[in-house]
Amino acid sequence: MRGPRLLLIATLAVSAMCIGLILSLPAGPIAAGAMIRWTARTSLVFFTLAYVARPLVQLRPRPAAKWLLAERKWLGLSFAMSHAWHLAGIVWLASPDVGAFIRAQKPTTAVAAAVFVLLAAMAVTSIEAIERRVPKRAWKRLHWTGMQLAWVAFASTYVGAIGAHPLYVVPAAIVLAIAGVRIAAWARGRRKRLPARRPAAATP
Repeated sequence: MRGPRLLLIATLAVSAMCIGLILSLPAGPIAAGAMIRWTARTSLVFFTLAYVARPLVQLRPRPAAKWLLAERKWLGLSFAMSHAWHLAGIVWLASPDVGAFIRAQKPTTAVAAAVFVLLAAMAVTSIEAIERRVPKRAWKRLHWTGMQLAWVAFASTYVGAIGAHPLYVVPAAIVLAIAGVRIAAWARGRRKRLPARRPAAATP
């Protein structure tokens, strides 16, 4: 399962899940809330796989890690697709007074809004014809910033929710663990870049 086929299967699976929730649950806050919760979980799965793809290859270049890196673009687009459904659930829950809903939210809402904007930009710039027109440095900055801000959004959501329900410790641990993987890969790369120390001269 590779490339566009991976994205297609992910899209069909998440879409089927959301449509199933809409049809099986009472319309309104119950269905919208379930849709938001479940798409947050699928988004975390796709995000995790894309987030650790390169660091895993740097740490342990096993076949599974190399597959993740090769498919990172499509995993990232799957994350964006899942989060589009997540946004649809939020808008549905907030309707008909979206403004009042936004004003009632915590300051972290601004981070979440920025993630949605950056995800849209990342998805658009992943189209090959558009990617070729974007300066490489700007493209890398956009995608790096979007992924790091998404991590902040996941971390603030799940770590902050542990007090409400102890089961949130599981996604919180996943989010913290993938940050640890990236830090470990960064530290190893930094050690490799440092010049080797010269041996001390022998005293006569």
